[in-house]
Amino acid sequence: MILNKTRTPLLILILIVFIFQIIKFYSYYIEQSSWQYADWLINYQGGFVRRGLIGEIFFIFYKILFINLDILIFTFVIFLYAVFSYFLVKSIKYIENSKINILIFLSPGLFIYPIMNSEIIGRKDILLLAIISSFVYLDKKINQKFHFPILIFAIVLLSLSHSGFLFYSPYLIFLFILIKYQAGLKLNLSEIVITTISLILLALFINSLNGTELQIKKICESIKEFVGSNCETSGQIYHLSSGVEYRFAEKFKMGEGYIRDYLIIYIISLIFTYLFISTKFINSKFNKNILNLKKANPFAIIFILFIMTIPVYIFGRDWGRYIYISYSCTFFIYIYCLKNNIIFFKNIAIFDYFKNRKILFIIFIFFYSFFWTFPFYDANDFKLTLKKPLISILEKIN
Repeated sequence: MILNKTRTPLLILILIVFIFQIIKFYSYYIEQSSWQYADWLINYQGGFVRRGLIGEIFFIFYKILFINLDILIFTFVIFLYAVFSYFLVKSIKYIENSKINILIFLSPGLFIYPIMNSEIIGRKDILLLAIISSFVYLDKKINQKFHFPILIFAIVLLSLSHSGFLFYSPYLIFLFILIKYQAGLKLNLSEIVITTISLILLALFINSLNGTELQIKKICESIKEFVGSNCETSGQIYHLSSGVEYRFAEKFKMGEGYIRDYLIIYIISLIFTYLFISTKFINSKFNKNILNLKKANPFAIIFILFIMTIPVYIFGRDWGRYIYISYSCTFFIYIYCLKNNIIFFKNIAIFDYFKNRKILFIIFIFFYSFFWTFPFYDANDFKLTLKKPLISILEKIN
């Protein structure tokens, strides 16, 4: 059986990734990084601005509890990584007996990605990933009547803490629909209306919340003890003043070659990241008539959910991060389907090739999961993860 020989290495890998993330975020915390750390400090002390809700909550706790703001943020972010890692561990029992599931778990776009691109560690992505993974495993521990209020609260918290999360809310909404149908309930009209109105109002609200120079100054003054001296001139707080028009035009100013490289590298990365989970969804069908879609291929739903995130690629530059977030959300939807037998998955004969070829399978995993990655932004090539160590070794030999 794969069981005993697979679980331990996967547990060790998750632990290594978790420890690495703690150490890396601690370094950002110590240096008061203007991107990974300062983003959590954005608040409403200068008036309403986008991305500021979670920072305002921290600021209120700081004033009430007299606990340093930086300690609150560091503790909270590490807690989020612990939650995410814990639910990754719980996911192992659903994937460990299948080679294709192991490849889905070890996709270069899941939890391995932050190790290969450490600058994304500490970003607010982990807030979304901790929430959606919690939805998967805590649904039956929370009274059904609280599920919808929690969904709306989560969407509001996420969208007002990071504008781009508004476009990832369909993943949470679809997971909520699966949870309802699993409980024998259907989506009702009031839930559809409230969710739609909430999304529209959030979109309009966020669009009007670009920070002014005065607001940025007031935010920096409110957190001056906990942020670097460059607060008003660089980093995430400074970029509050960059509106949608600026972000849309930014890529075109960088030239045709920039856009071409983006499209080539990230589309190829997207294909390889989603290769095995897409194969699994394509070769499947719903066991239940969810939204009258029993005859629909589940892959179509996953594809639509990804398409709904396209605006973040249009307005942002961190395409690697966006792929990582989308894949992680898709993975936990997949785990929920496995966990509750919502989808019937057909056997994929091609993976029988690895049945008695364990060494070959391990080599394949190495090259697929660990040998390469894609940059989280401004890619003009793929990253070979062992390139620098090999060059360093060769230089020492020479």
